[in-house]
This record gives sequence, C-alpha cells and structure tokens, in this order.
Amino acid sequence: MTFILFVACYVLLDYAYFKIPVDLFANVIYYHGVVAVCADLVNWLAPLEHVLAKHNHLLSAKADLEIVRGCDGAGALFLVVSAVLVFPSGLKRKVLGLLFGIGLIYGINLLRICVLYFVIAYHPDWFQLIHTYVAPTLMVILGCFYFAWWAFGSTRQNHEPA
Repeated sequence: MTFILFVACYVLLDYAYFKIPVDLFANVIYYHGVVAVCADLVNWLAPLEHVLAKHNHLLSAKADLEIVRGCDGAGALFLVVSAVLVFPSGLKRKVLGLLFGIGLIYGINLLRICVLYFVIAYHPDWFQLIHTYVAPTLMVILGCFYFAWWAFGSTRQNHEPA
C-alpha cells in the first residue's frame, strides 16, 4: 500500500508541475529561483565569466545555457518529497524531512546547473553525457541517500541506559 501511495504522490506532483504555465516557469520561477542565483554563483566563483541571467538563460560570451521544464531537478525533488510524505513518521519529523530534502535537492540542482554552465562553456562535447546521464543519476542517488538517512533517523528508538 505504501508503494501505491508513493506512486500516487509522485504522479500528483508531476501532474501539478505540468499544469504550471511555461511563461511562469521561464520568466519568474526559473529566473528568480535558479538562473539569477546560478549567475551570481558562477560570477562569484569565476568573475571573468561575466555571466548574465536573462529569463531562463545563463548567458556569457562562452555559453548560453537554457533551463527548461524537466531539466530543473523536479523529478528528483518529487521522489524525495513523495518518499518522505508516505513514510510512517510523525508530522514534525516529516516537515523537517521535507524542508531539508527540498533544500538539499535545490542546492544540488544549483550546483548541477553551475557545473553544466562550465561544461558547455569549456567542454561542450561532454554536455550531453553529463546533462542526460551523469547529473540526473547523481541527483537521484543523493536524494535516495538523503531519504535513507532521514528514514533511518525516523525509526531509531531512543533508549535510556538502564
């Protein structure tokens, strides 16, 4: 039954995700939540890059990285959120699990996008491999490790010494 709830939760999140208008993603969510943050990070790490954030693009003289639906870490996020929501645990523990899990996936996704910027700028022949296989797989694996760590902490019994 838990697996069915997990799948239902994931499907519901995915369904809602695809109901969000594309313009809202490109011009508001991706710009403010991802692209502008990544531009600041890249410029902080490598000031000579002079990266600009424009709508859903990271732009420089060396690269134009477009962030689109499906390449934003949502799949890994929905896996973690669904797993935490259906796992038998108390409300406080679930809320903390969701907050830390969402923060972790968001942070990993920002790092992924910054890395993809440098890949497309300096090793464009690696982009397809890293973008399609390596980065998404790493995000899912890290999300699974996070969930396992969180779930293990949810089931541990605190025993006082006798």
